[in-house]
Amino acid sequence: MSHTSSSKIHKYDVFLSFKGNDTRRTFVSHLYNALIERRIDVFKDDDRLETGKSIYDELPKAIEESKFAIVIFSKRYASSKWCLDELAHIIKCRKELDQIVIPIFYNVNPSDVSHQNPPFAESFSQHEEKYKDDIEKIQGWRDAFAESGKISGYHLQNYKDEADCIKKVVDKLMSLLHIESDDHYNDDVLKGPKSPILIDGGKMSFWLDKKTGKKCFMVAARGLEIEWGGTLEYWEWLSHLDSRFAEVAKLKRVCWLDIRGKIETRRLSKRTKYVVYLVFKLENKWHGLETANAVVRFVDSVSDIDAEQRASVVHFAGQGPKETLPFRRGDGWMELKMGDFFNDAGEDGDVDARLMETKHLGEKSGLIVQGVEFRPE
Repeated sequence: MSHTSSSKIHKYDVFLSFKGNDTRRTFVSHLYNALIERRIDVFKDDDRLETGKSIYDELPKAIEESKFAIVIFSKRYASSKWCLDELAHIIKCRKELDQIVIPIFYNVNPSDVSHQNPPFAESFSQHEEKYKDDIEKIQGWRDAFAESGKISGYHLQNYKDEADCIKKVVDKLMSLLHIESDDHYNDDVLKGPKSPILIDGGKMSFWLDKKTGKKCFMVAARGLEIEWGGTLEYWEWLSHLDSRFAEVAKLKRVCWLDIRGKIETRRLSKRTKYVVYLVFKLENKWHGLETANAVVRFVDSVSDIDAEQRASVVHFAGQGPKETLPFRRGDGWMELKMGDFFNDAGEDGDVDARLMETKHLGEKSGLIVQGVEFRPE
């Protein structure tokens, strides 16, 4: 999670806009930590701006690449030209990219934001004097303020304290992003793979490794890209008593076998080596599945062609080196190693695990796919 809209892939879940001197070490710090703890990916300028890159260029890009923008209106927010430029761009993205804007009114009233009343009036007067030759810019800032004050948000005075307000904001975002709360399943995930938690509408499962506490995921068959998977003549979708998911994919017959599972690196534990497995079973009368090719790649840095060229041979059954053969799991399924990768900072975009037999086009049948698993080594 992926935390994406149907039309655009977002690099960040949330962009935080705030006046540093007012809230950076207090409200924003607590909000940021709460979001990160709940696996919500946040852009906060002092943490995510890369050294040597222009803040003027990078901030608008980060706003555009965020699904949500949280704007913390504090008393001195309007005194900052940077904040006003951010806000104007955020409102532009709201109109043009359907970005969801969440205002937080931190010891200020929404109506004062809408009408640029005190404590904002003096700041706007100073800007008008300083930028008197650019009235269009000033009007753009005022328009952004006016629109922001009318957006339903969180008014701090309506909550018992800052912690209560932050909790409500985080809970709402988790709901909108379809992220399960750790509070609901910590006891379960610590039991390991036998009791995973289904997320992403049942198309993925999540648990914590019992020994290391690292994050583990399995992408269900319904979440994979399976060539011809939507053609009933070639693949059948059915329930399976031993599967954690509602459906598995059963191969009836194909000549071109191509299965892909993707996951965003930011979902995974950082600074961790992951191994990727196809989790499957073979019917008694399987056919044509002695060998296949498997490869794992970072989508943004390794092309499809390069990945295919470095793919390694694996075996569903039969003879071969031990590391290329499947292993029977405790849950009764087989797992076949597709490859591995090191997740450093969690900022490498998508990882694509692909299993294919696209050269030797003999008929294949009898494969039952539960999913593709991403598990720390």
